Formats: sequence, structure tokens, C-alpha cells
Amino acid sequence: MYKKIIAGLLGLAAFATVGAGTTNAHAASTVQIAGQTARKHYLHIATYYRTTRATKVTINYEKTHSTKLKSYSKSMTLPKGTIVDGDAHSFGTATTGSLYPEVHFNSNRLSYNLLNKGVKKGYQANEIGTSIATGSFKQISTPAYMPTWSYGDLYLGGASATKQPDESSQNVQITDNGYVEVHKKNAAAQFYNRYFNKPVASAKIKKTTNKGSTRYLYLSKSLKGFKTTRVGHKGAYEYRLSMKNLHEPQVNPSNNEDADYSSFYSLYSLGGKTYYTPLGTSGPTTD
Repeated sequence: MYKKIIAGLLGLAAFATVGAGTTNAHAASTVQIAGQTARKHYLHIATYYRTTRATKVTINYEKTHSTKLKSYSKSMTLPKGTIVDGDAHSFGTATTGSLYPEVHFNSNRLSYNLLNKGVKKGYQANEIGTSIATGSFKQISTPAYMPTWSYGDLYLGGASATKQPDESSQNVQITDNGYVEVHKKNAAAQFYNRYFNKPVASAKIKKTTNKGSTRYLYLSKSLKGFKTTRVGHKGAYEYRLSMKNLHEPQVNPSNNEDADYSSFYSLYSLGGKTYYTPLGTSGPTTD
């Protein structure tokens, strides 16, 4: 079972419930998921920004198959209109020790093709992206294509898969900048980047509509291996992929006797297959 590290969760946003309701006593800070109280600070809730112009950023890249950490950084330009999640109110540290304003964002939640042009062989983007162009990032609402309380990462399998010690064989990533990417697990890579390899299938999301528990993602092409509906024969919205919240939240108690918290997951039907997405944890009983 793939478990994401949740330290440093970014921002809060208002979401529709997914088998969960807001508690009366702590409406602003806690919710109920499958009968358990979860602190929103520990859920997968991100703050999103859109670039208002072509924006220079710095991306960090790591060696994929290495027992030792090997990395390097390089600059690239995000096109105008690119959506990222992160913190636009961070600071970098100059060589003099002084601080300067800087945007920090999660680069590994962007599409593979955008991030990995001209990258050294054997390297791929990790989580770190920065920019000093703070005025180029405008805060926006959570994109409609993002599952609720999720970073867009879905893993093949149902309820039983959330309880397995091993990661799923396949991951679907709804990227911040609006792509559906299908990845096979790279078991030889470090555990935290086993799904950041080149996707076996990818399609751009051109439009999203919501109806009840289902998000309909309109794609410019079909997604190999998934059931899509042909809705047109020309233009941007030729294929439709359904992503339905099954409203069967899963709760797993911690296996660590020193950490008294639970992990939460939602189940989705995506193109005719069942996937789960991590929602975060209940958080410690005390901070």
C-alpha cells in the first residue's frame, strides 16, 4: 500500500464531503470520515496557484536508481496558465544569510512531459520546485478535476488494497496542470518516486463537469486501458472519462504503537476500474 509522507501540508480549501461531515464542535478544523474525527490540517488539502505569465522556475532532479542521494537543479519556464500547488509565501536563504520571498511548489505533481524535457539520463523530478517570481502566481480555487481531499494520486485496487504492505502495481495521477497520467510502479526506484517515471498513457483534460458523485473529465484523446466515451469527432472534447466517488471511505489504524492516528482513503471508479486515493491521517491526539 502506497502511503505518502504528509509533513508540510499546504493550505486549506472548502470541499464537498466524501462520506464525511463537518463536526459541530470544531467546524473549522475537523471533519468526520467513516465515523472517525480527522483534523483538516493533516488531510491532503493543497493551495493552488496559476501562473499569470511565462514564469522561470528551478526544479530539482534526483537519480532514479541509486542507493545514495544524487541530485541536481536546473531552470525551466512554466507556460502562462500553468496550475501548481504549494506556498507562495515562503522564503529562500541567500548566501549572506538574509531571507528573500520565494514560491515553493510540488513539482512532481506536474505532468511528466512538462518537467522532464532535456533532463539528464537516469534522473527525474522530485518534489522540490521554487521561483523568485512571486508576483507571477495567483491563488485560485481547487481545480474541478481534483478528487476531494486528495493530491490527485490514485492507486489500482479496492478496499483490501489499502491494507496491503506493498504499493499498488499501477498509479493514475491527475496532475496539477490538468493531465491524466498512467504510471506503472518502478520497483527499483526509491519508494517515494516509484510512480514518477514516464507514463504509459497520458491525456490532457480539456474540461470537467460534475454530476452527483461523478466527475466527467473531457479528454482530447482516449486513455489506453480505460473505458472512455466518444462524445465528438472533432474539437477538444472528443472523449469522456468518468471518475466516480464510491463513498466508501476506508480507515486504517496506525501500526506504530508510538503514533496514535489513523490513515484515510477514498475509493473511486475510474474508467471502469477501482482505485483508492490517500486522504491523509487523523493527526496526533496532541501537537
